[in-house]
Amino acid sequence: MKPEFFSLFDISIGLGWLILILVGLWVIRLRNLDQEHYKYFYPALLFKLGFGLLFAFTYTTILAEGGDTLAYWEGAVDLNHLFWDNPASYFAEMMQRPSADTITVNFNQRTGYPPSWIYKEPESFFISKIISLFTFFTFNSYIALTLICSTIAGLCSWKLYELVKDFSFCKHWVLLAATLFIPTVAFWCSGISKDTFILAAFNLLIFYTFSMLKKGKTLSLSGIIMIFLSAFVLFKIRDFMLIAIAAPLAFVLFIRIAKKLSNSPVLLWSTRILSTLVLMVVVLAYLQTTNESSNLANVYLEEVAVIQQDFKQNKLYTGYRYDLGITEYTPWGMIKAAPMSIITAFYRPFIWEANSAFLFVSGLEGLLLIALTIGLFFRSGNIWKHFAFIRTQEFLVFAILFSLLLGFFVGFTSGLFNVLVRFKAPFMALIIIFFAARQPKKVENEAINGNDTCLDYPMRR
Repeated sequence: MKPEFFSLFDISIGLGWLILILVGLWVIRLRNLDQEHYKYFYPALLFKLGFGLLFAFTYTTILAEGGDTLAYWEGAVDLNHLFWDNPASYFAEMMQRPSADTITVNFNQRTGYPPSWIYKEPESFFISKIISLFTFFTFNSYIALTLICSTIAGLCSWKLYELVKDFSFCKHWVLLAATLFIPTVAFWCSGISKDTFILAAFNLLIFYTFSMLKKGKTLSLSGIIMIFLSAFVLFKIRDFMLIAIAAPLAFVLFIRIAKKLSNSPVLLWSTRILSTLVLMVVVLAYLQTTNESSNLANVYLEEVAVIQQDFKQNKLYTGYRYDLGITEYTPWGMIKAAPMSIITAFYRPFIWEANSAFLFVSGLEGLLLIALTIGLFFRSGNIWKHFAFIRTQEFLVFAILFSLLLGFFVGFTSGLFNVLVRFKAPFMALIIIFFAARQPKKVENEAINGNDTCLDYPMRR
């Protein structure tokens, strides 16, 4: 028998965990009093906790159907029951790939059966597996599990803030707001949901990867473990994210290699020629296998088409829909759809397309992005000079390439504005920072005076 998510017992356990979390966060704050930026730590985590509880309240009270969040929780509770019923079966279930044929192998009437629409999707049931690890300490309390998810989300977002807080190419309050205080990101990515763990894993992966790239930084064993753990979580939940991350990172690494070889024209051009040849080989290999069903590109094209059509036609997904008029699921068809898909992901829903308070807030954020995009051309003075500066900043290069790749996928496949807002959460901080970036005066003056020294990570003094 599953506990009620707002029973007196659940509320009591949730209140106890809230006190524990608040005390723990305050201890972290006290231990870092010597670091000025930690004055934002407690407000940032409270912001996440508040929106996590709002997310839970919305989907359990306002929206009667409850959404996937309750299904994830129910799956975790059933896994908890399975552990006490048969520990060996619990660990077997944690390791195996769920399917319609396996649900009756380990689960029974005593344990309860996970919701079928969650269990049959391995990436969805993976969320239940993760949060089942916390059920042993929360007595299956829905509120307590929500608070733990919110805390994880908040701590991982804090890592991203610590990575960017000293960048001088952007005002500090913009960096702070973009990484910690975006309302839609906090709402959709602080409760029990896929998006919470996707964003948390993404933030950790970016923090540790760019910490390793920073000059003078070394990566500890714990950092390497966190990189692999974050990549594993993304692979299990939304593997396309790894492609969207890997491609921009590879480009950033190529830029770094090119900089190091800039004093040796022969090596530099040899590297460029070799890279071009490798790219040509990859393209030719793709063209040679376009008619083969095993072609990886075709597999992803089919997957994108299935996702897009599912969101478009499945009546279980409710909310305000949009249609980009996509009918051609081929490489050329996707290229033609790219501009509209990216514009949709970056700026929509527009204010007049919002039919709920949540979408209205997202519309305001889109309006801010439009203003920042327009302002980019006026703040920079010389736009080509500004792009030349951006090209020297590895983080900004990654930010725009990742946002374009994920933005295309999100805009192309979502079909519903509620899904669109959730899916684009990982790039929201990055795209705001990119559009708000400007060349620091010190770097600009050095360039004017003929000093071509490039600072990969200009820091605020």
